[in-house]
Amino acid sequence: MDLEYESLPPEQAATSNAKIIITTKDEASLISKKDILLDTEFDKYPVLLKAKIMRLFVSSYQDDQLTIGIDPGSRIGISIIYLDKEIESFVESSPASTIRLLSILLGGIHSKKKIVRIGDGDMAMSTYFANMIKAAFRESVKVEIVDEHGTSLPRYSETNRRGVRDRSSARRIALRSGRAFNPC
Repeated sequence: MDLEYESLPPEQAATSNAKIIITTKDEASLISKKDILLDTEFDKYPVLLKAKIMRLFVSSYQDDQLTIGIDPGSRIGISIIYLDKEIESFVESSPASTIRLLSILLGGIHSKKKIVRIGDGDMAMSTYFANMIKAAFRESVKVEIVDEHGTSLPRYSETNRRGVRDRSSARRIALRSGRAFNPC
């Protein structure tokens, strides 16, 4: 996750002045500190743990916002921006897997303001995502439809290794304001 850390035995970690301690479930009982994270939290969705760690390191939450950008299409680009930093980007291959991932992200990352910005390049898919998010999260998540024009990298400037173009487009969509989505 590009974070600096120090590896210590549990006894030393218990007496250190570390803000966060990551340990095993068995060794957690040796440490009587508030901010303990279990190593098992890295397994399935490391982005959730990264968001928790960032939240603990940031002293003030003036811009406590989670923004997720989605570039709909045959490959669905997703960019997660939290506390003004892109913490992860993904490429999903199906609308169903995208909805599952969005539900996990929106439910698992704590933020006062949550916005999902969806590109308008495939309006049927955009509307589907917007309706599903609104049905699940109602007013706790703001959904915007964003004009995608100019968000894609030039088609032949770089081959689309591992969805580079899709993730880049999703990031640009996340950073643009759009029009509020209101389900019919």
